[in-house]
Amino acid sequence: MGRIIETERLYLRRFMLKDASALFKMNNNPNVLLYTGDLPFKNIKSTEDFIQNYNHYDIYNMGRWAVCGKKQGEFLGWCGLKYHPEKDYVDVGFRFFEKHWNKGFATEATKGVLSYAFNVLRIQDVYAYVDNRNPASMKVVEKSGLSFLKKVIHEGNPSCIYHIKNELINVKEISTEETIAIRHQVLRQGKPIESCSFEGDNLVTTFHLGLYYYGELIGVATFIKNAHHDFNENSQFQLRGMAILQQFQGKRLGNVLLEKGLQQLKQLHANLLWCNARENAANFYSKFGFSTYGKPFDIPNIGKHYTMIKNIANTK
Repeated sequence: MGRIIETERLYLRRFMLKDASALFKMNNNPNVLLYTGDLPFKNIKSTEDFIQNYNHYDIYNMGRWAVCGKKQGEFLGWCGLKYHPEKDYVDVGFRFFEKHWNKGFATEATKGVLSYAFNVLRIQDVYAYVDNRNPASMKVVEKSGLSFLKKVIHEGNPSCIYHIKNELINVKEISTEETIAIRHQVLRQGKPIESCSFEGDNLVTTFHLGLYYYGELIGVATFIKNAHHDFNENSQFQLRGMAILQQFQGKRLGNVLLEKGLQQLKQLHANLLWCNARENAANFYSKFGFSTYGKPFDIPNIGKHYTMIKNIANTK
């Protein structure tokens, strides 16, 4: 099984059936489970069933990963990310054999996971929930760069929420004028700069988002309140001029831009987002939850397009 994350002393990979014995043994130590709220596995078979049915890797492209020592490949514990779809957030967690406590493994693994979350998965925010009675775990998350956010009751126990933000990537509202250069470079290359201005750009209901990477504007998207004649939903918005500079394409950065747009549309109580997607972008929108409406059509001097829609009211 391939290594997903590597640090100085460790590597992280998916759980495998051969981990069942070690995972069973680790989770049957009451000290390991003391502040987790979890129950130990009943037997090896139930541990194997857990590993075989663990589907977070395939569904969310993340999960809790086995942590192994580089020298001998020994299973030391686990560390990783968990997506909570009901509340739409990602947390980081870890668990190690007691004999491997106080060796810096949890902090090393957590830092590696956070780097992967920010640089590969392009996640914007990661949280950690720590039981108030567990100062050792608090120390790990603080050393890993997370900051205390607030105290809550989590799964019935007083807990602290910690948070860290992806500082590499930032999305914020920009002006119409700031969108033009990237629109021209990505969508209208070789055409007059005037072709980069869209009807509705300057309406008070329109908003433009800019995607910044290390402070550089690398992507834009425009959301115009505009009803498509074939749809009956109230409060429709059209997505136009979404563009990422070529050298940054294929890195999931478009997802970050769209997610921020959806957040603002939900705040505006919008019901439907639609766009005329270029043929080579249709797959990207499909993966993001858009569905194709009707047959493909040509836009003169640009090429084949598909009308694609996303119901905002039904998204979490």
